[in-house]
Formats: sequence, structure tokens, C-alpha cells
Amino acid sequence: MAEVISQGSFIPDNLIGGSNELLVTEEILVAAGQNLVRGSVMGRVKVSVPTTGTLAGTGDGTCTAVSGGAKTKQGAYLVTCVVVPVTHGGTFRVTNPDGQDIGYFTMPNTAGATYVFKSPEINFTLTDGATNFDLTSIFTVTVTEGVPNTGSLTPIGTANGTMTGVEGRRHLKVGTYTVTCITAVANGGIFSVVDPDSLALPNATVGTAYESDQIAFLINDGGNDFVVGDVFTVAVTINPRQVKLLDKTAGDGSSEPYCVLSEDVDATSAAEYSIGYLQGQFNERSLVFASGTDLEDVRDQMIAKNMYPVASVARGN
Repeated sequence: MAEVISQGSFIPDNLIGGSNELLVTEEILVAAGQNLVRGSVMGRVKVSVPTTGTLAGTGDGTCTAVSGGAKTKQGAYLVTCVVVPVTHGGTFRVTNPDGQDIGYFTMPNTAGATYVFKSPEINFTLTDGATNFDLTSIFTVTVTEGVPNTGSLTPIGTANGTMTGVEGRRHLKVGTYTVTCITAVANGGIFSVVDPDSLALPNATVGTAYESDQIAFLINDGGNDFVVGDVFTVAVTINPRQVKLLDKTAGDGSSEPYCVLSEDVDATSAAEYSIGYLQGQFNERSLVFASGTDLEDVRDQMIAKNMYPVASVARGN
């Protein structure tokens, strides 16, 4: 858990710095590994960033220690070799998912050399290998939103239907959802749905929008019918409602304010549901952030989202 600092102390609590009628609340999921107090300012986890890049083309160097920045975007970041030295190293271009250049760098021209790249969007360490890079060498770092838009089909036979419109719902879980054909019919079928904890959810029917309190999707018939045993999988890496203590250096989206925690929550061992204040007036001396982050880092962002830090409070809340 990140060390925390507060903006001072105020007794009694008086977190609410104005009328309770201004408060807007929402159920949130406090990410595991945190033991937090009421008044903690939370950021929502928006993206999942892999720790390594995948190399295509020549070379056996590596892209490791990958992390996001304050402005990480969903999609594929490319690290492309654009100038080849006589031996080792190389000059690389870094582009974001929008195709925009976010940096160029040249590695030292020595065997096994490394270069640490840092930016507001993506960070990584590139390491030279025994086989030199050339102009075909491209590392890809794919940042996802944690819930894929489609399911992946593993057919027993030749089925080519699809699963589209995948979305998380209130009690979505992190892990793999398994959707298996249990009844095959022409141009249709019935599928069982099992969550990441191996718990059965209501069955799904081909061509009918599926909705549960965890996940929603649509299974579409293809030119070749489904058979019993065909399986769709949906791998969820983050929960869209998941929040972390706000840290201005976080690279997963939680560097921006999302809500203020309404109660103490011990999520040390496992993620815990709680309630967050999305809007309201809050005693700035009762707000809590990750170490190295303070109110002035995010005051304007909080105000833009109708979370108003105030210096004076009304007693009795």
C-alpha cells in the first residue's frame, strides 16, 4: 500500500464542508492492497498496461519495466527502429495509439546497452540483445481498458459466430468469464455462463442480448452453426468501478480525482465495495492523498468535477 499523507487534522471529523444536499454518491470498488480512511480522494483505474513490449522483426532485445504515465491512452504504442547503427543499439521512434510522435531516442552503441524512456504517456526500458535490431524491429505495447469489447471463440468444429458488445456491470469480477454452448440448434443455441470464481450465472441465448449484474454481451450466429462445447472467453483485467488512492504519478488513470471515500475501508487482502462521494463540498483539511501528492496538485480537477475543497466546514455532520 502506498504511504499516505493528509492535509492536516480536524476534530471532530467534519469531512463534509457544506450542505449534505449537495452530495452525490456511487458504489465503488476499492482495489486490493489498500487500507484507507474516510476522506481519501480516489482515482478510477481506467487502463491496464502490460509490463513488457512484444517484439516483431529482427533482434532479440527486450522492452521491459513498462508503465503508464498521467496521460496514458488505450490502444497500441509502437517503439520502431528508424536508424540502424553498425553494431548494437539503434535510434527508435515512439508513437502513441493516435499515431502521434511522443519521442525519439538513440541507444548507446555498445553490446547489452539499455535506454530508459520516460514520457507522460508511456515509460519503459529498452535493452540491446545478441542479435542486432534493424528497420524491421518494432515493439508493441498494447494498453487495454480492462474489459474487451468482444469475446474470444474456441470452437470444437467450424462455428464462426461472434460475441460482441461486451460490457461490465455493477458486480463485474476480474478474471476470465467462460461462455460454453450447452444446447446446439440450427442458427442458434444456448450457452452457460460461468464467472471467474466458477459460479454459474444465467444462461445466454444466441441472438438475444445477455444481461446480468456482472456482465453483458450479445452472441451472434455465424454462417456455421455452434456445436456443444464451443467456448467464448472474456478476460477481464480491471474492474471499471475500481478505484485507488489518488497518486499524481499513477499511470493507470488513477492520477485524476474520481470521488471522495465516505467511510474507512480495509481492502488489504481483497477488493472491497464501498461508497464514494462524486460531488459535494469537502473540508480540505480532512482530504487524504498518496504520499507525494497534495490538494494543490488536483484542486482544479476536483472543482471541474464538482468536488469542492473548502477551508471552513459546518459542524454536526
